[in-house]
Amino acid sequence: MFLQTQRQELPDHFLGFANPTRLRILERLGKAGEENVNDLAAHLHMSQPRISWHLRMLRVGGVIRTRREGRQVYCSLDLENIARERARLDHMLGIKDRVKVREEVRA
Repeated sequence: MFLQTQRQELPDHFLGFANPTRLRILERLGKAGEENVNDLAAHLHMSQPRISWHLRMLRVGGVIRTRREGRQVYCSLDLENIARERARLDHMLGIKDRVKVREEVRA
């Protein structure tokens, strides 16, 4: 049985992947590992408030984690939570591990 709260968390999580700007942020964090908000804004040629809004959406969805060091906020991917949410989606859709492995190795 798939709990109602899990159904409510999945849309928030996958909303992070449903925007081109957020995908660019995720791509950058995937390459950089961790980056502060100001550097991320400079890299993407966007204002810091706009980047912060997108980062909030990603944080609420559990896609990224943040840490504060003085006045700087650093962001990184929350890989454990991304994997957990993917497993929840697979479970909800009835996707079996055996089928996923076969598709990933093209067997």
